[in-house]
Amino acid sequence: MTHIKRYILTICCLIASVWISGCAYKASHSYMVPEAPSHSAKHYYQPEMSQLSVKAYTYMLADELLLSVNASQVYGNVAVTRFVAQDNRTDSIASGAPLKHLGGQLEEGFIYELQKRGFKVIDYKLTGHINVTGQGDLIWSRDTKELAEKVDVKYVLAGTMTPHQKGAIVNIRLMNMLNKQVVATAQGFMPENLFWAEQAISLQDGVLIHKGERPRVYGAGHESIK
Repeated sequence: MTHIKRYILTICCLIASVWISGCAYKASHSYMVPEAPSHSAKHYYQPEMSQLSVKAYTYMLADELLLSVNASQVYGNVAVTRFVAQDNRTDSIASGAPLKHLGGQLEEGFIYELQKRGFKVIDYKLTGHINVTGQGDLIWSRDTKELAEKVDVKYVLAGTMTPHQKGAIVNIRLMNMLNKQVVATAQGFMPENLFWAEQAISLQDGVLIHKGERPRVYGAGHESIK
């Protein structure tokens, strides 16, 4: 009887852990914009960082992308490209924008996610040699003269980003390079405070945008601007 009780207790613990993890996943879905902590006073100016890291958002987007496909169904190598702006399909996010690093980080993040999940990922920007320079020991390049003319790739993962008032909408496709079939898709939202705390001034379409006067701080018998 003792062994049976221990077995039942173990099963109950496993069910509870799965239920808790499932709730945690649903509570942090990639479509949700993180909210400010409930304890923060509205009349204090406190720039907030996203409560979820870019790695967490990438992980959840990869989960959605691979709901209907797995590594055993993808016969061939996969290349991951840098995510680009949706309107012109180029890496044109302004240098002062809060999400200017998002396209490159999503490329790196999906290389990580696919490789960890068993896909055969090809790094097509690897030169095949080490170039020792004053700027560092370089193994990657965007110069086509330094890269292989042909790469054995059957699938490509690509994505676009559409600017949003509070961040960017990210669209992802896994596609067959030979017949151009879209194999899997995903879509999510990345908040603008993913890399840096939210600021009162931002750059939009080359124009500085002020988000309004900072809230006033009251206390100690005087009023001041935080």
